[in-house]
Amino acid sequence: MDAQTIRDIVAERMLTPPPIDVTPYIERILQTYGDRVVGIFMYGSMLSDVTKSQTSFPDFFVITDGYRKVFRKFSHWLWAHFLPPHIYHLRLDERRNCKYNLVSERRFQRETSRRAKDIYILGRFCKRVSLVYARDESCRRRLLDCCASSVASCVPWALRGMSEPFDREQFILATLNLSYAGETRVEAASKVPKLYAAEKTYYDAVIPALLEEHAAQGRWVRKVSEERYEPAGGRFSRFFRRFRLAWFLKKSRIRGILRWPKFLITVDEWIDIILAKIERTKGIKLEVTPRQRRHPLIFGWPHLFRLIRAGAIGSTRRPPEKTTLEKK
Repeated sequence: MDAQTIRDIVAERMLTPPPIDVTPYIERILQTYGDRVVGIFMYGSMLSDVTKSQTSFPDFFVITDGYRKVFRKFSHWLWAHFLPPHIYHLRLDERRNCKYNLVSERRFQRETSRRAKDIYILGRFCKRVSLVYARDESCRRRLLDCCASSVASCVPWALRGMSEPFDREQFILATLNLSYAGETRVEAASKVPKLYAAEKTYYDAVIPALLEEHAAQGRWVRKVSEERYEPAGGRFSRFFRRFRLAWFLKKSRIRGILRWPKFLITVDEWIDIILAKIERTKGIKLEVTPRQRRHPLIFGWPHLFRLIRAGAIGSTRRPPEKTTLEKK
């Protein structure tokens, strides 16, 4: 399967409308940013009945043609150039709210390529997303190219981490797990198997095809049977590849934590949102004092350490085993 065919498969799936009506959210975002918006993607659990829960709400990525005249506050404009994207919460009414990330197209193109500085954007767009708005056909084409580039760029990172013989399904799970290995977050343990189950046909069509390309070129992997592969190269070469992946993911986790102070600036009620997510997904209710609420980066560390000790926050370094997926 050639690169254009893979790109077409990716584009077709990304252009599939989401299962919910997102028009009110798109209209409000366009009212806020106007013609500076190049495109809007929907991503996350609401894209499938398999992954959504009763408390899920839509997640979006808003791509702009720059940052000039986008932000009303100077501090938001200044921080946009460091550790993108910005995150905002949008509330339409008491029952409808969403979260959206905002990033410039120029930075988006970089972060969905092999030049990505961390896994934050790259890993999200390696998964299935839905392009729900594009300013024009040229913008649509460029944004879909970024989606295809993101998938193609994640495959080499996943290959670096394969140390034992594996099959296609194991490799797909390893690729989908990159986001969770490179971020410190609160997530249910079953997230990756659910992601795979929700879009199995799509992932089975795209990721193994890219794996086959690498195997055909003898790039880090060789095919040993119809369904089995093994890492290629000498011991030092394989060690160096794993080291590069480990450093990339560690750097991604560090950059992710460094984004936290920025969220206090851009996200209204960020503390309440995080507390609600921890209680919803992990069953841990935290009582925050007024002082901790006002200055979480100074006085909130005891709660963070408690969550880490309880295993409620962290990263999923290893992808789930196939047996886990089969049980699900």
